[in-house]
Amino acid sequence: MTEPAPASRAARIIPAISDRDSNMRAERLAATGMDGAGLVTILWRGLTLACAACGSRGLFHHWWRMRSTCPSCRFRFTRSEGFWIGAVGVNSVVSGFICLVTAVGLLLLSLPEPTWPAVLLPSAALAVVIPIALDPVTRTLWTAIVAAANPPPPR
Repeated sequence: MTEPAPASRAARIIPAISDRDSNMRAERLAATGMDGAGLVTILWRGLTLACAACGSRGLFHHWWRMRSTCPSCRFRFTRSEGFWIGAVGVNSVVSGFICLVTAVGLLLLSLPEPTWPAVLLPSAALAVVIPIALDPVTRTLWTAIVAAANPPPPR
């Protein structure tokens, strides 16, 4: 008689979702458009480029082109005209904060005789690169914020 293989470390640490829980999530997702996840989980999904409603991946065709709906649960991302203005606002605030922290940090590092090009050039470069790099994250985060604050109507 063969003995079962020992469970992997991940299987011992992360408990498996029972079929009952999985079925309940699927039923809730089908009925309401959201799977019943809590606020922290929804926001984490937004930060990790996952669907706010079901947690699945593959929301982007490429870096700047987001699908109109989730490929798994068909959660619609754009709810109205101008929906992405919130994502642009989040991107602007986060990018501005990163640039400010960089400029202040470089200024403090260059004291007592700061050289302005050494402070301003990296800050200006970040001001161009960071908003582009954060675009997908701020889109999915904004979708998660809106989904948490105003869940979609039942189907």
